[in-house]
Amino acid sequence: MPHLEGWAMSSDYAFVPAIGQHAVLVINKHTWQQVARIPVHGQPVFVMARPDGRQVWVNFAFPNNDTVQIIDVPTMNIVKTLKPGKAVLHIEFTPRGEEVWISVRDEDKLVVYNTETFAKVATLPADKPSGIFFTARAHKIGL
Repeated sequence: MPHLEGWAMSSDYAFVPAIGQHAVLVINKHTWQQVARIPVHGQPVFVMARPDGRQVWVNFAFPNNDTVQIIDVPTMNIVKTLKPGKAVLHIEFTPRGEEVWISVRDEDKLVVYNTETFAKVATLPADKPSGIFFTARAHKIGL
């Protein structure tokens, strides 16, 4: 099920999970007209822009939730498919976007990737992670 905050803005475009389709829709933010439809691995849930806007990272609903795909914004092409593990729930970028942290609930871990090379940087144990909260909004949790 796509979330209301599961879409991303980058450059002049909104990248939106296409509900009921295996696609990410690209919408011009000035005209609100669809300009592209990017076929993806499954039903997208979160479509997250890297802080510099160069990439959009996409995770998927069950049964395809072991996969993350990366869209290059200038070309609107998928440039990488990663398989972090079962039940990828959340994607969180470090403040400058040089790394991305991915929660993998059913394998009790967080996986960290370099966003330029897509190399795995670390795998950290975590008990059923369903979110990552080290961003500026972290101090607001529970308020």
